[in-house]
Amino acid sequence: MDDYICLITVLLILIYLWLSWYRKPKNFPPGPRGLPILGIVPYLGKHPEKVLSKLADKYNPSVMSFRMGRMDWIILNDIEAINQALVKQGEDFSGRPKSPLFDMLTNGCGLVFVDGERWKEQRKFGIMALRSLGMGKRILDEIINKEFEVLANHFESSGSSIDAMTSLRKAVTNITCEVLMGKRFEYNDPVMEIITEHRFRENTKFLQSIALSLCHNLDKNIITLISLVSEVLLNTINSLAVIQEIIESHKRNFDQNNKKDFVDYFIDEMLYKEGNYFTDEQLCHYTRDLLVAGINTTTALGWGIVCLLLYRGHQTKIAKEIQQVIGKFNSNFISKITDRMPHLRSFIQEVHRCRSIATLNLPHRTTRDVRLNGYDIPKNTPVLTNIWRVHNDPRVWKDPHKFNPGRHLDSNGKFVHSAHIIPFACGYRRCLGERIARAEMFIFFAKIIGRFEL
Repeated sequence: MDDYICLITVLLILIYLWLSWYRKPKNFPPGPRGLPILGIVPYLGKHPEKVLSKLADKYNPSVMSFRMGRMDWIILNDIEAINQALVKQGEDFSGRPKSPLFDMLTNGCGLVFVDGERWKEQRKFGIMALRSLGMGKRILDEIINKEFEVLANHFESSGSSIDAMTSLRKAVTNITCEVLMGKRFEYNDPVMEIITEHRFRENTKFLQSIALSLCHNLDKNIITLISLVSEVLLNTINSLAVIQEIIESHKRNFDQNNKKDFVDYFIDEMLYKEGNYFTDEQLCHYTRDLLVAGINTTTALGWGIVCLLLYRGHQTKIAKEIQQVIGKFNSNFISKITDRMPHLRSFIQEVHRCRSIATLNLPHRTTRDVRLNGYDIPKNTPVLTNIWRVHNDPRVWKDPHKFNPGRHLDSNGKFVHSAHIIPFACGYRRCLGERIARAEMFIFFAKIIGRFEL
């Protein structure tokens, strides 16, 4: 009799747990629950953005939910839902999910993984500082052109076979370092190796993958995950040490009447603002966040070179356009004449569309109970944006999986900017260095195509 009662009790508990697993918040977006404890993690595979896109077709093409671990997540699948959430209701979706790993890496500092008042204050400062430094103006062109000449000389001295990605990564790193710290490094400098080390460069992508893909062979992935976390932590320590040394040098030579870079502006702010938002530790992590974001531009540049190699006709067409517009590169301010080079602009926009750098972007978090597209989403719900799906939406793009820059030209051959391409995200968390990245891509491609045949 006692065994019978125990069996009934266990069954009731299992039924309760099973029903609890499938229970959702009231009026929550539809979506799959997956397996108990794991949710849909085992099904995500190597391309979670594509798996989630297929699930969206089944459950809801705009706003869908899914269970991952013990948490309910939201994913926004089209540009309308993304704009509604991140732009029109931007403050409600501006948080970041809490994570012990993120806290361990940043100690609650920086910009990318913080939220609340610290994030608001630091983002406001970052916009002000970069604007004061002349981002988007002539000075940025000068920095990029100067570094390109070093890169071009490096290419020419390397012979016909070039490790383009490594060289591009170092050039982009130097541009970012010039803006942030007023300093560039020789390509063979050991400090350059620390800054551009693989896991440092891929840090945001790595952290996103942790959140989404402990999938398939769980034992193997846990071992790999532990190894990667250790590697990232070690590299974080090394890179922060480099940045701290540069900051100390800035503090020793600080001239309030001659602020030359981001670090100088931050030090100036430290002199007048009290509290936890303007400290040495915050400056270290903030600078590192911006460095990682800046170096990630290399990925788009690399994919652009791949596309030039695969589709030689576009390389020829752009080279002819460049020759007609700026001749033999007597002009060092190419970004000022972008309107006269529609083929190059359409090529770059198609690279952004076809080869999204952040397919799912970093997750957001709702900061209060919100309503979106008729659904109720509780406070502290993690939210993803499927940028890959937006860039491959067949309702917007004919043959979305084909590389076709011509889709961004009108009947008169003029470039057409698309609001459906968001490589730098949108809304409150939009990439702070977008202007720098766009200028880098345009000038680098214009000069590479005009000067070399790939």
